[in-house]
Amino acid sequence: MNQFFRELRRRNVLRVAGVYAVVGWLLIQIGVAILPTFEAPAWVLKVFIALILTGLPIAIIFAWAFEMTPEGIKPTMAVADGESITQRTGRRLDYVIIAGLALVAVMIIGDRLVPQAGQAASAVAARAVGTGASVAVLPFIDLSPDGDQEYFSDGISEEILNVLVRIPKLKVAGRTSSFSFKGKNDDLREIGGQLGVDHVLEGSVRKSGSKLRITAQLIRSDDGFHMWSQTYDRELTDVFDIQDDIAKSVANELALSLGLKSGESLIVDRTNDIEAYEKYLKARQLYIARGQDNLDAALLLLHEVTARDPGFAPAWALIGNTYVVYEAYQPGYPPDGDWQQWRAIGLAASERAIALDPGNAEAHISRASLMLYSGDLIPGAAELDKAVDLAPDNAAVLDLAAQVLLALGYRQEARSLAHRAVGSDPLVSIYRNTLGNTMAFGGASPDVPDPSAEALRQYAKVREIGPDMIYGYMNAYRTLLKDGRFDEAEAMFQMAVDRGLVPSDAMADVKSALSAARQDEAGAPALRATFASNPNTQGTITILLKDPDLTIALMQPVWDEAYQSGPVLFLLRPASVYQHPAWKAEVRKQGVLALWKSRGFPDWCKPVGADDFVCNSGE
Repeated sequence: MNQFFRELRRRNVLRVAGVYAVVGWLLIQIGVAILPTFEAPAWVLKVFIALILTGLPIAIIFAWAFEMTPEGIKPTMAVADGESITQRTGRRLDYVIIAGLALVAVMIIGDRLVPQAGQAASAVAARAVGTGASVAVLPFIDLSPDGDQEYFSDGISEEILNVLVRIPKLKVAGRTSSFSFKGKNDDLREIGGQLGVDHVLEGSVRKSGSKLRITAQLIRSDDGFHMWSQTYDRELTDVFDIQDDIAKSVANELALSLGLKSGESLIVDRTNDIEAYEKYLKARQLYIARGQDNLDAALLLLHEVTARDPGFAPAWALIGNTYVVYEAYQPGYPPDGDWQQWRAIGLAASERAIALDPGNAEAHISRASLMLYSGDLIPGAAELDKAVDLAPDNAAVLDLAAQVLLALGYRQEARSLAHRAVGSDPLVSIYRNTLGNTMAFGGASPDVPDPSAEALRQYAKVREIGPDMIYGYMNAYRTLLKDGRFDEAEAMFQMAVDRGLVPSDAMADVKSALSAARQDEAGAPALRATFASNPNTQGTITILLKDPDLTIALMQPVWDEAYQSGPVLFLLRPASVYQHPAWKAEVRKQGVLALWKSRGFPDWCKPVGADDFVCNSGE
């Protein structure tokens, strides 16, 4: 064996391997830096690296079998001992190794101190492979001369975001959280921290007539380093190609291993009618703003869009989603107007979108919601599961699925989806509210030992993000009541009154109820006496008295209404109501038990015999 290693050294095999390793590493770094510049597909780099690695054993075999002589390369066996110059060749190889290692050291130090664009791309690629790259798309700034193209610049940002979420291994911050920084001049490091991303894409749009200029730049959020920027001057009809170009450029910068093909079009659900596209963007902006007038205006625009381009699936999906929320913004309860017709139109629009694009998750979730509203629980739940499978990172889909699953008793599953929605889009108040509800009514678990405290934390975030959203106050108020924290509950209700979210005269009734509750058993008769006479405090009284019979008395008229918006069975106090025979009868009547038998029971309920069940809330 010693003789073998001496022969390896004599023939310079080890030196050749060292030279090859150093030169090969340098070639790989050059390839990593240069190939993205020419928009080479990811497989080109992989093949390049594979060829270099394959060459190593070939170089070793060649060094063993051949030798450099003054007359040229000869087989080692043909070189006499006196003719060999392996020592001289070895010294030259040592110089090459030393020079190569020095160059490697310079490159490493340069990468640490003065990162270049190619080296930055290499570092990003390494992070993408190891931990997953992440990016937030900030709303592009409208620089149009009249300043009247904000909806268009917002739409460009949103479409680019929609392109990026299709890329595997790329985490994209949700639209609403990203757009919450609109009009602000916050530090990019702070934005990256709040959104949990390591890159930010920002830009601007200038539209003048049929001319369009879009600038985009990708910035590393931890240090503000500009990794990439590009300006596009195009005709308006090329806007979709611009979206493709930006998405592919960002993807190449973020990770070389994402598997994108050169020239691949990433937008699959678009219209070629630019006027229809602009109307769709306006309608989406109105839908997000909510409110009865905005939703009515959005529907008018969407009907124009579908008339111009009946094959544009996102417009049909948006009609469906608009009708999902439409009832909640109508006056009165049940809402004035033909709610059955609204649901039928919304369902038909959702199904039209699915027929055009079976992969449209937002169409599936709107269809699921409208089916569940109408009591079609089993097919509606299946549609909901499909929507989540299609878009496991779409915060809007995840949140709506969490709300529906919570209403169907699947508390832990809803909690998991709500967590994912907040993780994807952390600055959306309604997502925080949903997560808070899954805590308040989901019971303790190893990761949530104090669900009330976590629920209150989420409701506080609701008030911080959306100070005029009533849920952040009233859900916190009810949680504080349940925990017996009467002074804090009263202060929370007063905050809602002060913001004009609750009629001011309701405060006196709440104060009276809490005053009686502070007397413990002595105040119970007074609370019971006011239950029938004061509908405004019935919910408060059921929580204070912890009386399941009163809860049933409060809920029975709601259950008997012809108008239903899905099961109202699982966000109830006190916890003992879930053992009440009337509640169990309603679970059967509304089809929830049949759903559980079909889909599986939630973790806090279990079947008993052929047609019975028992639920333990864990509170």
